[in-house]
Amino acid sequence: MYPVLFTINGIPVYAHGFFFLLALLVGLAWLVVEARRRRWPKEEVIPITLAAFVGGMIGARLSILFFNGWETAPIVLNFYALFDPRIGPGSILGAVAGAYIGGYIAAKAIGKQGCACDAFAPAMALATAVGRIGDFLVFEDGLGKPTSLPWGVPVPGIYLNGQVVPTPGASYLAHPTPLYDAAFNLIWFGVLILLRDHPKMQNGNLLKFGLAGYAAFRFFVEFVRNNRVLALGLTGQQFFCLGLLVALAIYYSRKLQTVRQTVSA
Repeated sequence: MYPVLFTINGIPVYAHGFFFLLALLVGLAWLVVEARRRRWPKEEVIPITLAAFVGGMIGARLSILFFNGWETAPIVLNFYALFDPRIGPGSILGAVAGAYIGGYIAAKAIGKQGCACDAFAPAMALATAVGRIGDFLVFEDGLGKPTSLPWGVPVPGIYLNGQVVPTPGASYLAHPTPLYDAAFNLIWFGVLILLRDHPKMQNGNLLKFGLAGYAAFRFFVEFVRNNRVLALGLTGQQFFCLGLLVALAIYYSRKLQTVRQTVSA
């Protein structure tokens, strides 16, 4: 466990906050690269990028209310402590959603023609992969549930009723779920790069495809994570993923229906 990466003049730099911020910066950097490839003018790139950054920070913090319950509100809604390394910025899943919403609003506000959202798809996957490294280093939420698999990571303490109980001299092997997440997102980043110029992956379809893929993966990996169960044996993150997949299914169902009506007319 490495909660503190290093110190600068006696000031600790925390792993979770460091990699969360690095993830946002890497994602925004790739967004700029993609914007240049798509030949967006800087008058469009700058406001969209800044709005995505702000949206990511706000989304990361507010999503904790849904995932961990309203009892976290006194901490979550204290935005003066947004960069407090002892608390952490929040959920990467919420950051991804917030960054997209912020960028989308900015794109519409400046009157950008066409859909700018496809540029976010690879950037989000890459940013998530980077951010998960920080989660692994701090053993966030005890990494994952106990496992007997050879790649299990030793976690200090005893696993009892879904909680890690600190116990001197005791340890157990756990799923390194942040590394599962990071590996998937690196692969998914490559897939999205390969598909980004495909004719059927334009006008928002690349982003929707990217989100659907991650939502499906995240739903299943949650079964070996230690997140809080809300109902029906499912976590808040799983309900979020299911909601996203259902929304996308409804969207494409209606779109297909519209196309069929147009063809038959």
